[in-house]
Amino acid sequence: MAVLLLVYLWFSIVPVQAAEGKGISAQDGQEIYQMLKSGKRTSMPKEKTYKKPEQPTVYLTFDDGPSKLTPQVLDILDKEDVKATFFALGEEAKAHPDLIKRIVKDGHTLGNHSYNHVYKELYSDFQNFWNQIQRSEEIFADVAGVRPQLVRAPGGTYTNFDAYYYYLMEQAGYTVLDWNVDSGDSKRQNVPVNEIIQSVKNAPLEHEMNVLFHDGTGHESTVEALPQVIHYYKKLGYTFAPLTTEVKPKQFPVGKPKWSRNMSFAHFNELLQETQQYALAHVPPKNEPLDTPEQLVNQTKIAREESAQALASKPSLPLKINVVGGNGYTLDQSQYELQGDRIELALRFLVEKMGGRMEWNEPVKTAYAHYGMYDVEYDLPKRSIRLYKLGNRVATHNLADMSLVEGTIRVPLQNTVGLLGGRITQSVMDSGTREVSLAFRQFNMWNENNSLLKNSLFAINY
Repeated sequence: MAVLLLVYLWFSIVPVQAAEGKGISAQDGQEIYQMLKSGKRTSMPKEKTYKKPEQPTVYLTFDDGPSKLTPQVLDILDKEDVKATFFALGEEAKAHPDLIKRIVKDGHTLGNHSYNHVYKELYSDFQNFWNQIQRSEEIFADVAGVRPQLVRAPGGTYTNFDAYYYYLMEQAGYTVLDWNVDSGDSKRQNVPVNEIIQSVKNAPLEHEMNVLFHDGTGHESTVEALPQVIHYYKKLGYTFAPLTTEVKPKQFPVGKPKWSRNMSFAHFNELLQETQQYALAHVPPKNEPLDTPEQLVNQTKIAREESAQALASKPSLPLKINVVGGNGYTLDQSQYELQGDRIELALRFLVEKMGGRMEWNEPVKTAYAHYGMYDVEYDLPKRSIRLYKLGNRVATHNLADMSLVEGTIRVPLQNTVGLLGGRITQSVMDSGTREVSLAFRQFNMWNENNSLLKNSLFAINY
């Protein structure tokens, strides 16, 4: 057993890929140490896959709790039917164990935010950071039977973490998360409600929004602003979800640390062994379900389902598309992608195969699709689509699900067919066959509320 452990430790310190996807030839831990010392991060853990959500998604996160304000936050989330993520402090969890239990019982994700949030201690040496994460984890395990794999560094990672911190946390099996929307609720004491709301609205819109809030003592304004923030995102068409290990983490780049630290090679090896031994003892092997209490069924179910979808994401079969009353065609493996349960393909290919026309306006980065009585403008810079029927604009939708890949606009099949007046009537997606059938109607497609547009954009996309 000891020999197997030594073999594992030897090979696991050699990263398989760099962040840019190029292989790194490393013969021993010294080379890894030198690379990290230079400030370069290694790749994410081997074979790590993430699932991009079908709908634009907001991950509400709350740091520094639990506190006396946390019940109000939980009540609001329950009323709005929203699941969130709570990065709790071990010190506060010890003082408010019932709130930790409620967070887990209500189906939210519990994350680790260190024990006491004291920067000087956390960032003087990785050993201190590690000890605090472990101390908090034991409290969470005792209180609610949970060992969170998600960690948020107090103050965020930028200028606090260095490459060693990232690497060692990854070796231990943790996922470190920052954010891409700062509500500003912790800039100073008593931040006005309107300022918090405006800070959220000023953030650039992305498909996935990781919003930083705080539910610690002194954040009454956050509680008051929360319902308005939720309504703001709902009106934009976002859905809400708790973070899991299957969500690609938002992480700040490695900046020059503002803390004076000195990592010797000997100390690095000690920490590496400690973190890897933790992973062997606590992180389940790939594809094995987490041993969690019954309260965590909801959130672990999400992670397992997303993982299963991601593993089946690469197309291995040709895709046959039948058009009712028209010609069908077959796409080979290079002409489409299967993202979870969604088929994505080139917009021009789809429109022209259906007998429509495509134009591209390079200066404004906008594509124009014409089919029958419908015209659709795909505005890449604004991430919006504008739909016209017989020359009259009938709908506009922001956060359009499209991407520019190697000069080609890729779009979901179902959404695009819906916009051009059609629908998918049948779909067979199994181990031996991939086939969909499309039908088109040219009249009476849109009601007063443009509900077909709304539904087609936010349906599960085959």
